Amino acid sequence: MKMSGAGRQPTRSNLIAALLAGAWRANPSAAECSAEELEMVAPLLMETGAAALAWRRLRHSELASTLAAQQLHDVYRLYQLLSVIYEREVAEVFRLLRSHGVEPLMVKGWAISRHYAEREARPCGDVDLCVPEEQYELARRILQQRPNAAHHVDLHKGFAKLDDRSFEELLSRSELAELEGEPVRVLSAEDHLRVLCYHFLREGGWRALWLCDISVAVETCPATFDWDLTLSGRGAVADWIACSIELAHRLLGADVSETPASVRKAKLPDWLMPAVLREWEVRSMRRRHSTPVTRVMSYPLITLRGLRHHWPTPLEATMSTGASFSEMPRLPFQVRNLLARAATLLKRLPGALRNEH
Repeated sequence: MKMSGAGRQPTRSNLIAALLAGAWRANPSAAECSAEELEMVAPLLMETGAAALAWRRLRHSELASTLAAQQLHDVYRLYQLLSVIYEREVAEVFRLLRSHGVEPLMVKGWAISRHYAEREARPCGDVDLCVPEEQYELARRILQQRPNAAHHVDLHKGFAKLDDRSFEELLSRSELAELEGEPVRVLSAEDHLRVLCYHFLREGGWRALWLCDISVAVETCPATFDWDLTLSGRGAVADWIACSIELAHRLLGADVSETPASVRKAKLPDWLMPAVLREWEVRSMRRRHSTPVTRVMSYPLITLRGLRHHWPTPLEATMSTGASFSEMPRLPFQVRNLLARAATLLKRLPGALRNEH
């Protein structure tokens, strides 16, 4: 896919999409863009964890020797080293929790990077683990005792923030995958694709890497993959998943030839793709987390400047209300989401302000 040429100058988000298209595969095609375009988009690729994947498409191109490409190459080599530490820690965390009778389920991170042609090119940050709600406090106390941990464990009470299915149901279909001599429990392929789509949308789609994860999950589906299981559920879940996969197809060239007709025929509303591409540049939800309103007393200027990022994104508002991705304007959903969050904040604000002091 050629990104430069006559016509309108591509946006940074369009450049990201073009550079990452197929980058997870064993032999991705060489990327085509100008040195100026690469220099413009390289910082965003590094900030959002997509640098190594982009390098895989640049290393056999004419741009491989440019400064921007070499910066991406440096990140690629760093990820190779960090992956060794990460995988060792994942195995140690599973071993530690099991020694206390806790059986966690891993999502994202290594659970999906192992399906990339070159797993080291997909960076893993936190170790995302889900445990039964009744074991959450025990697991949290155990993990606090880890000495010299390089990676934070993001511990979840069940799957309330990742799916509408119970921990017990997802556990019953889970699988074991060996890592550093330790069996790591991961979701079934059907459940993991569902969780990856849900997480991508719930976070406003701000990270292109998560759409690469969805692409990988779709392209590596086993022959026995049960699409009915993935797409079943209440409300608009099937619509959300189908639209996520269609986004991966349109933006990153994910191969959807083996998906059901209901997925291939998913119609994206006019607002959806622009909303995702905008978040790849603005990253509203990430910036919101770094400027919480509850810190207004300690950091008034920083907090006030960050208020614009607290306006809900179209994706976030849609997900929070359980609505489908229709052509209906998103403004009513965004207002509803903002009012609900404001009400919750007002309840928590007094305690949060006291804790600041």
